[in-house]
Amino acid sequence: MITRRAIGATLLAAPFAARAQAVTELRFSTAAPDVSPLSDALRAIKTRMEARFPGQIRISVHPASALFRQGTEIPALQRGNLEMATPVTFEIEQQLPEWGALSAAYLFRDAQHMMAVFRGGIGQEFSDDVAARMGIVILDTAYLGTRTVNLRGDRRVNQPQDLQGVRMRMPPGASFQVLARALGATPVSMPITEVYLALRTGAIDGQDNPANMTRDWKFNEVTQQVILTRHLVQPVFFAIAKPVFDRLPADQQQELRAASRAAADAQIAQTLADEQSALDGFRREGIRIVEPDVAAFRTAVMAEYRRANLTERWKRGLLERIEATS
Repeated sequence: MITRRAIGATLLAAPFAARAQAVTELRFSTAAPDVSPLSDALRAIKTRMEARFPGQIRISVHPASALFRQGTEIPALQRGNLEMATPVTFEIEQQLPEWGALSAAYLFRDAQHMMAVFRGGIGQEFSDDVAARMGIVILDTAYLGTRTVNLRGDRRVNQPQDLQGVRMRMPPGASFQVLARALGATPVSMPITEVYLALRTGAIDGQDNPANMTRDWKFNEVTQQVILTRHLVQPVFFAIAKPVFDRLPADQQQELRAASRAAADAQIAQTLADEQSALDGFRREGIRIVEPDVAAFRTAVMAEYRRANLTERWKRGLLERIEATS
């Protein structure tokens, strides 16, 4: 027989059970290594949100593609299998090719120019389009670093033709493959978690990453020279699936954006310092640092973009608007 005391206990327990079930679980997936400014930024967002909303939000950070392989995160966000990730422009342009200019090499003058673009009108238009057409909310933009060519062997490289025959790992995505060919190399599509072994065994001859990421992934252990092509000043986004974001109360949405902005600012400063520190470390290790003919690489890249008909898909006037941004 159910007693009044039992009924009363059940009624008293119900609100507590409801509150316990109300915790929002957010998983943040990234390809960045665990020891990196980007992973630090995600942990900063986690710390701030959980402190601001104790018992209401719980965020787990999954670096080094431990949860989803690189290149699979956007579909996971869209299918409801993942809440948050750090996509790059190359992944987004696969669904929105008109924004492909944002992935172009030698587009941004430096990190400051890149951030001015993404925190201005162009960035707002881009974010609105991504939210409306892909169902992904970009919370803020950070700086992944400036990509350079890194080789396991020692060869003289000054112009794109000097990379002929070099098998260079590139992240998944058609535009990355075009970029490798534009630099003069032969692209090999591969998740970043497989790169170290591929370099060590000679399955690939090189990879392109910012200096700090080359160090953080320990690729410097199997690298003899760094070619400072500086071909890609690369943005990276803090993103959340739009259905998940829309379910958050307004105060949590506002705080998540604020936390993302603060984390991005810290990440940008840390990454800029980290890149220089990594290059200094490479020199001490005896890795050869090469200053190539960057103008030749820039010319070759734009010619390859036109040959591959990529520029025909890009928004008209976007390149000019980016160039005019200060």
